[in-house]
Amino acid sequence: MISYFVHNGGVVLHVLENGEPSSTMPSLLVIGGLWEPAERAIPLLSNLPGHTVSFSFRGRGLSSTPYGGYDLEDHLSDIAAIVAHTGIEHYCVLGFSRGASYALGWSLQNQEQIKGLILVDQPPIHRSVSPETVDFWCGLTYQQVPILNYMRREALEGLGREAEELDFTSQLAQLKLPVTLFAGRDRAAEIPSDISEETLDKYKQYLSPFHVVEFLHSGHMIPDEEQQKYIAEVILFLYERGLADG
Repeated sequence: MISYFVHNGGVVLHVLENGEPSSTMPSLLVIGGLWEPAERAIPLLSNLPGHTVSFSFRGRGLSSTPYGGYDLEDHLSDIAAIVAHTGIEHYCVLGFSRGASYALGWSLQNQEQIKGLILVDQPPIHRSVSPETVDFWCGLTYQQVPILNYMRREALEGLGREAEELDFTSQLAQLKLPVTLFAGRDRAAEIPSDISEETLDKYKQYLSPFHVVEFLHSGHMIPDEEQQKYIAEVILFLYERGLADG
């Protein structure tokens, strides 16, 4: 596994990359959640048999923290910088939580290069961030680690100032690639799933081909709560895309 930095204009982005591109399995670009740095994807990078790239968006992890530039298009420009630097082609994209909204935005603009999309427990919405939500995240601790250890307050406040709400539902039918949704189904989970039956119906109505993988022992935090199954389902998805190419 290698660690390096990529420049997106004046923003410096931290990247983790493992494996080599293969003719039998597509590469995977991992897009983390709201506060997640690249390191949160190490279990995937370490266990997938193919080529995997993860990175920290601006304001997260080891990436730099500009004062501004926190709306959807700014995050998509970070993805563009990573894709251009790595040179990956005909790859799959995985987006978790808020990262799935960035993954959707990116896939809608670049699907000719994308072999498949995994959305992990997220409605098709890029949400605005209220001042109350900024305060909530600034004070949150997850697995005994403050969120501010992963994401700077300045970045959260930037999201609060700049992130505009965008519902992708009406655009879903434009996606002509395989989409799989990972959905948590444990209603007793400490952090509940973001996938309601109404949200699931929207995905089913507009996406084809579309597949749902249910995680019965997870709420929203599928990568942590059912890590073994999570990794296995990602591997299966990538193998299926490789077989489709073959």
